[in-house]
Amino acid sequence: MVLWLSIFVFYFIFMLLLAGGLLRWRKSKNPANHTLAVSVVVAMRNEALNLQTLVGSLAQQNYACPWQLLLVDDHSEDNTIQVAQILKHQYSNLDVSILQSPGDGKKQALATGIENATGEIILTTDADCELPVDWITDMVNSFGKSTQLVAGAVRLKATATFFGKMQAVEFTSVMAAGLGMLGWGKPVMCNGASLAFRKSAFAAVGGYAGNEQVASGDDEFLMRKIAGKFPGSIRAVRYGNNTCTTKPAATISEFYDQRIRWAGKWSVNSSGLARFVGVFVFLFQVTWLPVVAIALFTQSPLLLAGVVLKILLEFVVLALAARFIHQQFYLPAFLVLQILYPPYVILVALSSQILGYRWKGRSFLPPR
Repeated sequence: MVLWLSIFVFYFIFMLLLAGGLLRWRKSKNPANHTLAVSVVVAMRNEALNLQTLVGSLAQQNYACPWQLLLVDDHSEDNTIQVAQILKHQYSNLDVSILQSPGDGKKQALATGIENATGEIILTTDADCELPVDWITDMVNSFGKSTQLVAGAVRLKATATFFGKMQAVEFTSVMAAGLGMLGWGKPVMCNGASLAFRKSAFAAVGGYAGNEQVASGDDEFLMRKIAGKFPGSIRAVRYGNNTCTTKPAATISEFYDQRIRWAGKWSVNSSGLARFVGVFVFLFQVTWLPVVAIALFTQSPLLLAGVVLKILLEFVVLALAARFIHQQFYLPAFLVLQILYPPYVILVALSSQILGYRWKGRSFLPPR
């Protein structure tokens, strides 16, 4: 009982910290008005059906200075290259370069684009994303004199399916953790779908060297390397209408493989804080359903109060995060996840360290 109550107390404190961090992010001001040279780098593999939306949204950007777009093909097996060439012709107002990655994997493709980039600031996004008109402007203007990397906000595209709505709530929790901790100046996670960093910082830390064996993590590994070399240099994008929109997984199988891919980088995580948060959340989810069962069976007022308080705090944090990143929040999906989320976390955490997965036609073994 004492152990369970202790875990709950620490979890409540963590939720309050995230809420406070989100509010600090919302209120932070950055009056910078930069006109820096910018390169947007996109790694693409089998993205023929998605490029039109991405490039179309980039063509609408309101950034005041000229900038370049580098599309780097990671050995696509469809007609991604042909579609990219058509779009380059269609959007002749954009400075578009289409490159072929010399190696395999997203990190190699991104590194190829960054090597050929002329901008002082590198922005990365994914080929299946859609970007608001303020995206480049707000990402660049979030840089202060000492800022080396800016983590952007990402949301999932709204869908009519309940599965898609559950993904939106679950993904909001990821954004809440990342942006909430950055509100306190503590970088824990970020998302390569909306990321900006100085090219000089990328070079100073050796780029993606040191974690090439991990298929995922191009964003978070780079963030931690930069945070280690340049303490206090990581910040969240300034609050505004700059949230990147990406697609939810179409099937349970795709969702499962995607989350295993994300979780697989945990075992090689160099951040003590990130590892602590991951282990703590995992332990809490292990205890959650047993505590609910015991609370309902024993009718313990203390345990029942803890269960209710936990649900209310999570609701406040996720609803707050959803509002700030302009993500629709679905209460029924949130309530269903109170039951489904613990076994999902346990399954994904264990599977990511034991099983491999398939992603974009490639098979991967768990990281060692």
